[in-house]
Amino acid sequence: MRITSGWLRNQRFNVPKQEVRPTKERVREAIFSSLGGCEGLKVLDLFAGAGSLGLEAWSRGAESVDFVEQNPMVWKNLQANIEAFQNDQLGRTKCIKADAIRWLGQGVGRFDLILADPPYDLPDAMEQTLDGIVGHSVLTEDGVVVYELRSSDKVMVSSDWKIIREKIYGETRVLMLKRNGEDTE
Repeated sequence: MRITSGWLRNQRFNVPKQEVRPTKERVREAIFSSLGGCEGLKVLDLFAGAGSLGLEAWSRGAESVDFVEQNPMVWKNLQANIEAFQNDQLGRTKCIKADAIRWLGQGVGRFDLILADPPYDLPDAMEQTLDGIVGHSVLTEDGVVVYELRSSDKVMVSSDWKIIREKIYGETRVLMLKRNGEDTE
């Protein structure tokens, strides 16, 4: 796989042969085009896998990217990907080996952009992730959550959230959410 834009444009990164389902290049391009940039943002990549979403944000000027991945083999691969790209033009990174949903409850700070791409078959992942973000005040006031799920999955979000964009790309559905009551313009 390769990074589609920014400082690391066209750089290839390693993806473990098993255990992950990285976001396809065209989907990443669409997500980041919709966001309008990452310059100066504090980004959180939950269920990071090979890091495709977080690496893309990092390449596009994010101030910092915290990657959270639980699987030890996948985490080592992610850490190697990050280390391979370190340079002075890029923001700060952290590679955390932890259960993403539990990690949210540990006073992790606040983020402008949260990228969440859990395993498609993880039970109640969407509800638990979004509840964890709200319950622990992890998202900044005008922050955005990008949530990826299987296109055939039913979308159910609590009244805490407003879907500001929803798009299907083949077998993938991407939601962009803001806290309800936040400005969506």
